[in-house]
Amino acid sequence: MYLPQGAFILSTLTFLSYLLGLIRDRMFARTFGAAGTLDAYNAAFILPELILDVLVAGALGAAFIPIFTGVEEKDKKEAALFARTVITLAVLTMFIASILIIVFAPYTVNIIVPGFDATHKTLFIKLLRLLALAPIIFSASIAIGELLVVKRRFLAYGLAPVLYNFGIIAGTFFLGGTFGIFGVAIGTLFGALLHLAIRLIDILMSGFIPVPALKVKTKEFLSFFWLMLPKMAGHPVEPLTFLFFTAAASNFGQGSVTTINFARNFQSVPVALIGIAFAIASFPGLARAFAEKDRWLFAKIFKGTALGILALTIPAAIIIYLFNTLIIKTFLGGGAFDEKAVLDTAMILGFFALSVPLESLSHLLARAFYATKNTAWPVGASFLALIITVLTANYLSPQMGIASIPLAFAAGNAAKIGLLGMLLPARIRKITK
Repeated sequence: MYLPQGAFILSTLTFLSYLLGLIRDRMFARTFGAAGTLDAYNAAFILPELILDVLVAGALGAAFIPIFTGVEEKDKKEAALFARTVITLAVLTMFIASILIIVFAPYTVNIIVPGFDATHKTLFIKLLRLLALAPIIFSASIAIGELLVVKRRFLAYGLAPVLYNFGIIAGTFFLGGTFGIFGVAIGTLFGALLHLAIRLIDILMSGFIPVPALKVKTKEFLSFFWLMLPKMAGHPVEPLTFLFFTAAASNFGQGSVTTINFARNFQSVPVALIGIAFAIASFPGLARAFAEKDRWLFAKIFKGTALGILALTIPAAIIIYLFNTLIIKTFLGGGAFDEKAVLDTAMILGFFALSVPLESLSHLLARAFYATKNTAWPVGASFLALIITVLTANYLSPQMGIASIPLAFAAGNAAKIGLLGMLLPARIRKITK
């Protein structure tokens, strides 16, 4: 089993982040219960996250590291200028997008939350307009974070989500009693600022000054642009999947969006702790192996990391499946989160457990393709996953009800890793000196 450099740090900090996330969810559950107020807050994240993922996170996650690595091999000053240009454009893009979200918020209601009543639709619009400010902050933090990964400065990179959750908890604790769910939203914005601050401090300590730059007429930036386009087209797939889940869950009764969100949060713990952490940590090594045309090293890093992910996520999935009720009751039960809410969320979590190893492996497979400067196949696989997910959910919902959502998610991830797993060996064989 291969342990990529930085994987332990990222896994540890991810665990701390999710521990705070559990505390956050416990506060939510006991304060608001599985109710329409919390449904509106959770749903208000959908569109800002979708646009952030499409315009910034997806593009940078796929294209920045391979291009920056290649440029840095030749000219460090040009690499720094390239990075400043990317950071500047990321912030400008999200500033414009956030303004549009604020202006057109009322027109999103019947798309995102068609099953809400009039009161909660109004609440959703207000929360959406407030939370639309967060992507501007996150765009800068995400761009700087990619640079930290290249430099293998994983401590600040991993601490950012920890501080983000801390900000939400602080907002809920200090402002929730006075401002209700809006106190939580204010805490969310405070957490986003902390997310950016820790990464900004660390990148400054590395000697990189993120001053604005817009040098886009370069060979490197054009390569980055063409590489990121397919990923931008395909990255909405995951947010669109959960947009579909939110819309579907809103028709299963009040509190259904919240129970899906809580169950997904618990399911994503081992995915982030193992799958995403290992994939991120291995990405610079895979990109470097490709840049140096070292097929043997590329295959070694990928196979070792994949075995490590499977060896850890399969037992994690089994534990979640066997102890789903105990997990939910321990962390969320009590207060406004009654026994029915516990059992409903536990049931959904049990089905979500099936997707833990599948989703974890998909993150590594995607980054293996990104490292070879190929974003088209992961995008195609993501669209296949979305189609399978929607068809499966629609087919199962009459018989399975809300359980159709996690089952469909597992089916979609299985299709994705099946396709990428078949295509990757041929991609690796093309790495020649």
